[in-house]
Amino acid sequence: MNAVTRFRERFSRFLIAILWANAAVLAVGTPASSPLHGPAITLAGIALAALGTTIWRIDRTGWMTREVSSIVTMGQVMLLVYAFAGHPYQSDMHMYFFAMLAVLAGWLDWRIFIPATLAIVLHHLVFSLLQPSGVFLGGNQIDRVLLHGAIVAVQSVALSWVVWSLRQSLEVSERERHEADVARAAADEARRNLAETTERSALVRRQVLHAVADDFEREIAGIARDVIASVQSLRIASQQMKAGALEVSERSSAASQSSRQTSSNVVAVTQGTAELAHSFAEVDRQVAETTRVVGETTRQARAVLDTVGELSRKAGQVGDITDAISTIAKHTNLLALNASIEAARLGRSGGGFTVVAQEIKSLANQTWRATEEIQSQIGAIRDSSTEAIDAIDAMNATVGSLNQISGNVATVVEQQNAAAAGIAQIIRRAADETVFAAGHIDIVSRIAAETDEAAGHVAESADKLSLQSVHLDSEVAQFLGRIRAA
Repeated sequence: MNAVTRFRERFSRFLIAILWANAAVLAVGTPASSPLHGPAITLAGIALAALGTTIWRIDRTGWMTREVSSIVTMGQVMLLVYAFAGHPYQSDMHMYFFAMLAVLAGWLDWRIFIPATLAIVLHHLVFSLLQPSGVFLGGNQIDRVLLHGAIVAVQSVALSWVVWSLRQSLEVSERERHEADVARAAADEARRNLAETTERSALVRRQVLHAVADDFEREIAGIARDVIASVQSLRIASQQMKAGALEVSERSSAASQSSRQTSSNVVAVTQGTAELAHSFAEVDRQVAETTRVVGETTRQARAVLDTVGELSRKAGQVGDITDAISTIAKHTNLLALNASIEAARLGRSGGGFTVVAQEIKSLANQTWRATEEIQSQIGAIRDSSTEAIDAIDAMNATVGSLNQISGNVATVVEQQNAAAAGIAQIIRRAADETVFAAGHIDIVSRIAAETDEAAGHVAESADKLSLQSVHLDSEVAQFLGRIRAA
């Protein structure tokens, strides 16, 4: 049901009420002094109201109802004009035509004004010819009939335009309202769709955020585990470095002490060798008295033999010490290699350890080379000692026949003197090399102490890194909690 139909439905009830009100006026409101007053007019008014009501019951607001009700309304107005014939209000009752025409505009149908206007004009014309007193007070006045018809026609045209415009406005309003309803329904649907889309988007967003949070948590947890493992490895490496540095320091101290002892022994051997050379010079000076001092020479030869044996034994001790130093150098080189590996695992933060490890490795190599040189010198000392022993043995063998070869004693003494000088020179070089090795051992000991201190710093950094890892884990957990709650 559109707006026009609803309006006509409400108006139809109002018009039926007017029809019965007009019938009541005809029944009780007409002047009794009117010469045309009578029951017939009352019955006619009631009949017209009943006819309009019946058609309305059947057709409601249809075309038949609109036409019949319009003609019936005009008929009742005609009966009122006729009932007031001769009354001073008879002319005023003509205004009721205009009022009812205006009322009939409620049908919103300009077509009903055509039969209504024709009915009014025909009524005036017919009654002005047949019964003039039933139209206008004072008789037949054709000019007033025509003027009245013209006025009714103008009003009908104006009412038709107004009704047509009003109906167009209602229809436009109805269409706009329908379009507005459609738009409102579309807007409601759009809002529902938007709400559903927003809800789905929020759900998807939450799912995506949870997925991202889970992935992030897995990645960070893996990184944290790697960091913790690296911290553990760093701590273990620092402990190993401290232990290695301590061992190197202890061994370096022992090696340094042994090296000093060796130096002292070598100095003693050198002094003994110098005394041996002096003894050979004395033998050379006293060659004329060789026979007299053969026994003394034999005794001194035995002393020289013992001294050379002691020198050989000391050289063997120096060799043992150099072997220990070589072993320490190799072990230090291995520790430096391990430190380099651990520093490489630490990346850029282990650059300092790499430099220290390279320095330790370089010093270890130098120490090893130095010990190799010492060993080679000790080998030379041993060879020289062997030669001295052989020479002394030869001297002992020669002493038995000293009386026969006294002429050759001077030559033999010179050879022994030269051999003793060579021995002294070799022993002096060995002493210098021993002192040099002792200096390197002191450097190794100092580096070991520095390594121990650096290992302590590494352990402290590892502990700080472990605490930072725990703090990072806590911060990541709080961050992921905020993401999942969003």
